[in-house]
Amino acid sequence: MKNSILILLLFLPVISYAAPEAILTWKAASYVPENYKGKILPVAGTPIDVSVILIDGGKVISLAPYDINWYAGEDRIAGGKGIIKVRTVAPITGQDSLELRVNVSKYKDQPLDEFITIPVVRPEILILKKPNAQKQDFSIIPYFWNIMKPSELTIAWEDGGDTITARAINKKNEMEFAQLTTPKQ
Repeated sequence: MKNSILILLLFLPVISYAAPEAILTWKAASYVPENYKGKILPVAGTPIDVSVILIDGGKVISLAPYDINWYAGEDRIAGGKGIIKVRTVAPITGQDSLELRVNVSKYKDQPLDEFITIPVVRPEILILKKPNAQKQDFSIIPYFWNIMKPSELTIAWEDGGDTITARAINKKNEMEFAQLTTPKQ
């Protein structure tokens, strides 16, 4: 008898139920070099595209018939039937993150909320000395700037009271900047 109960339990179908899950994805419109392999992070004022998909029972569910509301902190930034994509902007108030929430109202008669925290960083410039170059020759690589291409940047610095500026000069490789040499050599 004991063996027959064990065998019966082995043949019962496995029933697993996963709760519906809203998945948020985002993409920031910040500049990074082509060879950058990480997540492109926003800086203050960067446009950010955010989207949501709903997975239920291992299937993607169409959100077209549902009211969807988007919030940045407590502020509603968008909403309406089937609004699965929204564009927002990283805060310019010095915050180090953006808190977003999406609400799918009345999915299976229950509200469904999902939260995401997007880090907001400061723009960075990597300064590299060119190989076999004079002491003042540098190459500059910008990361996380609100630009579309590095030629939109004007690089300026000061050395002993003299201001020096440079722009990207190689149209095929905009990461190659003009020689940045101080006038006092």
